Amino acid sequence: MHRLVLLPMLAFATILTVATTAQAEVVVSAPTDSSSQVVVKTKPPTVIVVRQKSASPAPVAAPPPKDRERKVGLHFDVGGTFGPSVAMGGFSGALRFRPASHFGIDLGAGYFAGHDYQGDYRTEVPVTANMLFFVNPKSKVQFYVLLGTGLSFGKKETFNEIRNMTHVGGQAGLGLEFRLAPGFALNADVRGVLRHRIDNDPRPEFIDGTRSSDTSGGALMTFGATFYF
Repeated sequence: MHRLVLLPMLAFATILTVATTAQAEVVVSAPTDSSSQVVVKTKPPTVIVVRQKSASPAPVAAPPPKDRERKVGLHFDVGGTFGPSVAMGGFSGALRFRPASHFGIDLGAGYFAGHDYQGDYRTEVPVTANMLFFVNPKSKVQFYVLLGTGLSFGKKETFNEIRNMTHVGGQAGLGLEFRLAPGFALNADVRGVLRHRIDNDPRPEFIDGTRSSDTSGGALMTFGATFYF
């Protein structure tokens, strides 16, 4: 008799437990920090499941922009030629083109004044076209070779007259460019100059005893700066 009562009670308890477990509540909690984790809780009984979320890929940093090649610039310098009998100084400016990293062209003009070989005061206005060949254009300190040609319009003052003269000639030299920034550089060079007078005055320019000449030469030192655009 007792067995007949106990069996139904055990069966009822078992069914009630299974039903309660089947109706367990599931709660999903969002991550509370930067750990990118999802917490899943079930109750009753309480069970905690932790699942790692896949992290989003880190953004790829773009490469820094490459500095553009600057092919046009403005060049300014001061210079002079000095010797036992010659002392002249002045300044010049030029428009510089760099069509290639190893090659440049300067188109410029200047103004110089002082005393010439015979001690007379004179002024010179040179107009030049120079080619520059850069040996190591990727370096901060760049070596270059200069070759050029041009005209020079001079005025010479003697004790009894003023002579206007025109010369044609060329120059060659070696120099350094200190590239302090992509758009700015300092320059220094030494040039040898050789020229000949071509105006219509029949008198020679230089007279030394029985010798005379319309050809002259010398050395010119310059220091300047270039602004590249």
